[in-house]
Amino acid sequence: MSWEMKAVFLKNGAEEAEVLVRVVMLYLGNLMEQNPIVFYELVQLCKNREHKLFGNTGEILEKLRLVENGEIHDSIRNVVLSAVEGDGLNIRLTSPLAI
Repeated sequence: MSWEMKAVFLKNGAEEAEVLVRVVMLYLGNLMEQNPIVFYELVQLCKNREHKLFGNTGEILEKLRLVENGEIHDSIRNVVLSAVEGDGLNIRLTSPLAI
């Protein structure tokens, strides 16, 4: 049996595993709906590696495995930056896939 990992291209030009993109998008959708502050903080951390996370958002992101040891994996960053449009508190979630 062959386990072929399908890759997709993101808006930021990165190529990532489709399954990773799908899982991260599920997390992002849930965060945006259930905990928008954590979602916002994740986006800010993706945009700026030096961003200081607010309150306990770091702990929440660590539990979700979106952040590890205060760092965000490049693949997760690629998905977040490709999926989020807008700026500040006026951000929205879109498809991260390149057309």
